[in-house]
Amino acid sequence: MMKKIVIILFFVTFTQLSTAQQNPVFSQYFANEIAYNPAVAGSKSYNPFIIITRQQWLGFKGAPLTANISYHGALNNRSGIGGSVYHDRTGEATNSVLEFDYAYHIPLNYDKVNLSFGIAAKAMYYTLDLKEESLPPGEDPAFNASAFNQFLADASSGLYLYGKNFYVGYSVLNMLQSKFNKEEGKGFSTNNLHRNYMGMLGYRYEFNQDIHFEPSILVRKTENLKSEYDFTTRVFFRDAFWLGASVKTNSSASALVGFKSGKMHIAYAYDHYFSEITSYQFGTHELSISFKIPSMMSQRHISFWSY
Repeated sequence: MMKKIVIILFFVTFTQLSTAQQNPVFSQYFANEIAYNPAVAGSKSYNPFIIITRQQWLGFKGAPLTANISYHGALNNRSGIGGSVYHDRTGEATNSVLEFDYAYHIPLNYDKVNLSFGIAAKAMYYTLDLKEESLPPGEDPAFNASAFNQFLADASSGLYLYGKNFYVGYSVLNMLQSKFNKEEGKGFSTNNLHRNYMGMLGYRYEFNQDIHFEPSILVRKTENLKSEYDFTTRVFFRDAFWLGASVKTNSSASALVGFKSGKMHIAYAYDHYFSEITSYQFGTHELSISFKIPSMMSQRHISFWSY
């Protein structure tokens, strides 16, 4: 009986969250900043190509599964472009997104501190495919499968201040708040994409030639929902591998590890949730593979994430 209650609560909660947020959430946000802020495009001294996948609550039927592929680089001293594709599945809901990013960079001093402004255009296809056995008994206008199968377009914008040892970013996603479907039944409101407000802050401290520390913070705020915070610290060893830990205000914590092999970098994150759902799943697992692609244009920029 308890497991059935948990499954029902899970479905209701994540159907609402998928409608409200519609943006990927990764523990390795520091490695895939372009997913949160279009102003990041072209800010590195190389062109990052990143593949990242996240299986939340392994073993729990209908748990969120997210995959993201992104790429960005500099066009010249001032302009950067990028793009990403991601697919998210939560229960009966799926969300496929194609996004294009553009950023304009302004150098502020001779230490290569830059301020960039970014915009992004996003095309999204959202589907809620409810099977008959998944629906509650009787007729309910809130569950109209045809109303949850739609193509949407939206936009994002952001600011990004970065230098050799730090970055600060702020962005607004889903600026247009596109509508999912018309009102269904008396008393039911229109389903919209909600604006997401993202803040990022990171600093890299060189303890000595071999050991570096990188504390960082990610702040997420969806309209009508509480803000969430990720506090993360990574320790780098000779830029060959790193270990990290993260504490989050959504009642979870993460253990992280990464290493490099030539131009390829592999990282893994394990999330543990301090809630009742823990008894019904085998943890949240996230794997990323990234490649540093050399580019003469990108080398004119300074890269914070040199590893």
